[in-house]
Amino acid sequence: MAGYGSDISNQISSLYESHRNFLCFYAMGFLNSYQEAEDIVHSVFEKMLSRDLDLKDQSLAYSYMLSSVRNACLNYLSRKKVHGKYASHFLSENKDYDDRSFVNSRIESEVLWEVFSKINNLPDGCRQVFTMSYLDNLSNQEVADRLGISVNTVKSQKARAKELLRESLKDLFAVAAIIFGL
Repeated sequence: MAGYGSDISNQISSLYESHRNFLCFYAMGFLNSYQEAEDIVHSVFEKMLSRDLDLKDQSLAYSYMLSSVRNACLNYLSRKKVHGKYASHFLSENKDYDDRSFVNSRIESEVLWEVFSKINNLPDGCRQVFTMSYLDNLSNQEVADRLGISVNTVKSQKARAKELLRESLKDLFAVAAIIFGL
């Protein structure tokens, strides 16, 4: 039986390593804090380990993880309700949180994960300029000043980054353009 528990522990550890980042992005959709999201995801996996769940079926394991993270986030927000207006507001607006909301949240998280993965795969200069411009909301001049490059270089790197993202995201580019205001 000891080998059985160890095998399950290895399965769950492997799931944790392969899905942790995505689940953190998913949890951020509820919590708006990466640190809190990371804590929630970690606690979900700790509970999975303590329960010795046998999750050989990958799709079942994935659905279980998503549901567990969602429920843990909603429970966390519920407990936090007395500590702030945000949780109260979120819960009152999402009182009837249904399967469509769950699916929409999951799709949004997966699209964002795909976009951020592609951004991370950009060449260093493009990634740095793109991140500073679109994620940190810096002007072309501010990016140029911080990186010690010309404004024209910033503009060309942004254009190159957008073109590379268009190519790598193809169908998802329209959604990315809406999300990032490209």
